[in-house]
Amino acid sequence: MTNTIPREFIDLLLSRIELVDLIDHRVPLRKKSSNNYFACCPFHTEKSASFSVSQKKQFYYCFGCGAHGNAIDFLMKYDRLSFPEAIEALAKEAQLEIPRSSYVETKPIPADSYELLQKITQFYQQQLKISPPAIAYLKERGLSGEIAKQFAIGFAPPGWDHILQTFGKTPDDKQKLSELGMLIKKEEGGHYDRFRERIMFPIHDRRGRIVGFGGRIIDKGEPKYLNSPETPIFQKGRELYGLYEAQQTHQELSRVLIVEGYMDVIALFQHGITYAVATLGTATTSHHIQRLARYTSHLIFCFDGDTAGRTAAWRALLVILPLMQDGLQIHFMFLPDNEDPDSLIRKIGKENFEKKMEEAHPLSHFFFQSLALETDLSNKDGRARFVKLAKEHIDQLPEGIFQQMMLEELAKRARITDIKQLKPAHSQRPHSLKQKARPPSALRLAMTLLTQEPTLAELIEPALPEVNLPGFSLLHEVIAIAKYSKNLTTGALLEHWRDRDERKTLEKLAHAEHLIPDEGIQQEFLGLIQCLRKLGQQAAIDKLLAKANQAELSEEEKQELRSLQKEKALL
Repeated sequence: MTNTIPREFIDLLLSRIELVDLIDHRVPLRKKSSNNYFACCPFHTEKSASFSVSQKKQFYYCFGCGAHGNAIDFLMKYDRLSFPEAIEALAKEAQLEIPRSSYVETKPIPADSYELLQKITQFYQQQLKISPPAIAYLKERGLSGEIAKQFAIGFAPPGWDHILQTFGKTPDDKQKLSELGMLIKKEEGGHYDRFRERIMFPIHDRRGRIVGFGGRIIDKGEPKYLNSPETPIFQKGRELYGLYEAQQTHQELSRVLIVEGYMDVIALFQHGITYAVATLGTATTSHHIQRLARYTSHLIFCFDGDTAGRTAAWRALLVILPLMQDGLQIHFMFLPDNEDPDSLIRKIGKENFEKKMEEAHPLSHFFFQSLALETDLSNKDGRARFVKLAKEHIDQLPEGIFQQMMLEELAKRARITDIKQLKPAHSQRPHSLKQKARPPSALRLAMTLLTQEPTLAELIEPALPEVNLPGFSLLHEVIAIAKYSKNLTTGALLEHWRDRDERKTLEKLAHAEHLIPDEGIQQEFLGLIQCLRKLGQQAAIDKLLAKANQAELSEEEKQELRSLQKEKALL
């Protein structure tokens, strides 16, 4: 998605947003110096204000927990938005239209779509009140009137045209209802209601807007559950039932329990487990994991304890592995035979249910346990197969502490003494700047000043030579971007490195202390650039001299060497 929104638009958007105002509307700031504002950090608990917002840099940084970024990062973290959602929110605030030629959303959403689904929800709620069979069904399932109201549960009455007759007065109305999945078009012409004689569960998006429905039949018939189809505002693989209600109940979610059905979520809520969500008739997707990870660092997946349940858990694990960042905890909870969360919570109560959650298997345990069942670890051939199977999946993990711990556990289980034999393939990739030899201090300070004041790039004339030294290629890239996109702030500059390894290095430089007074920054920067020119020329001279020790230089190379030595003498 980052690549589908024009870079020029993102630069323009960040230039129109005042970060201090954006944050101050959510977290009251107080001014402490000419350009810096402070507050208690919204991302961790603290008593003294360590959260700093730089008006000049358009960049925030917390000296307590290390949270940092620009306006896009703040909305993604504070409002728990995805990247495109943050862009949409900022564009709306800046009264800018996202260029549709490049933007993914190809089909405009009618402005009143959400309002229409809200009215349909109210219609279903009214129908529930006058339907004794539906009320009896919910009572039989143990649902209280209070929980039914909280989840806006309703009833689609028997018959083929209640929605059609109530909301489909005109051809345009019918078309809109069809696009939102509420009507089905007949082959011979005309329409009929999609949902009939079903308990209706409205599905909310993260903003609380109704985007679709799930319907549970109350009598015999198939399918037992029926969901809204994919529509412009509803994608099953992205939404989670109960997440909005969990957000409304908890300011911070310490953990989230992922179950399989609507009734499971509602029963758990009614019994005090107010942090349960359910997928919408689909397997767990990467979108589900990424969305949940914005709200909590601890996910517990709940599955049946039979073979089908463990197979579903394994599939979820495979989706999780490439997204398994350090700090994210994943557990798998398996239910007793013939139990689901709905029945179990009613049988044993909240306290005992949460005790079972505490006994859930960590991802690493379930991973190795599952693979061990496919091999014989008592002999070398079995252990070799075990390593092969495990390593294929561990290589999918992002590099970090968790991957290292998984490799150590694999080595222990396979009786391998040299863990280097298990190094994942991607650890052999070329190292990023932070892993190379430390760049010269002049380069680091120049990069610090340039990152904090990108307009300094305009002072670099003539261009710096290309030099094969650590950090120089990144310096050249920063200079090129800062010169091309005039008047970039620090926050806007860093946005060019979103999803790249170098961004972490630049973010550290963005809030590094350099102790140079404002009036001396330009002169210091020009002196550093002069120093880097000398470094570059010396590196080129050394390269030619090293070559001369191996073989005679060509006339062209000799001329280049003389020219470099002359230029160096003049610097």
